[in-house]
Amino acid sequence: MAGNSAKKQAQANVQTLKRLYTIVGGVVGLLVLRLLFCSVKRWFWILLFHVPAAVSMYMLEKNGRPNYDLAGHVVREGMDLAQKGLTEWMFDVVYLSLLADSGVIVFNTMKLWYIMLLVPVYFGYKIKNIAGSMLGGMNNARAPSTQGQGSSASSSAAATKSKRQAKREKQGDKVRYKYK
Repeated sequence: MAGNSAKKQAQANVQTLKRLYTIVGGVVGLLVLRLLFCSVKRWFWILLFHVPAAVSMYMLEKNGRPNYDLAGHVVREGMDLAQKGLTEWMFDVVYLSLLADSGVIVFNTMKLWYIMLLVPVYFGYKIKNIAGSMLGGMNNARAPSTQGQGSSASSSAAATKSKRQAKREKQGDKVRYKYK
């Protein structure tokens, strides 16, 4: 049964890569047709801006393409290209570069390439949220105050509990048995 799962993932990966190459081939083909009459300077910038997309496509191809033996059996199905996380971000980089290419094709402007600045901004935002959730508990824990006013406020807050909290603490001491 594990072989069927590997075959399904291998087929899904092949279909995903085929769809990606079809889209990229079409857009880049139109871009080349558009840029045939442009200066060499513009070609340089287009090639430079395509480096992140090319690296992302190489990584997706290298890690996602399944390997088959001579009999046609799956040797390695490749990583799941539908998974969340870094794989999803690599697809986003490719699709954002294609969006910027469409700006060159349709509007003959390089300004849509500024959209690629969103990638490091979004990456920083995600890292901040992940690091904040990991380190957030440390910021909330504070040392008790030694001043008279602060200690009385904290002790009064601890002394007054809601009915629900008191009931849960009371029931927490009882032993519960579950019969099946």
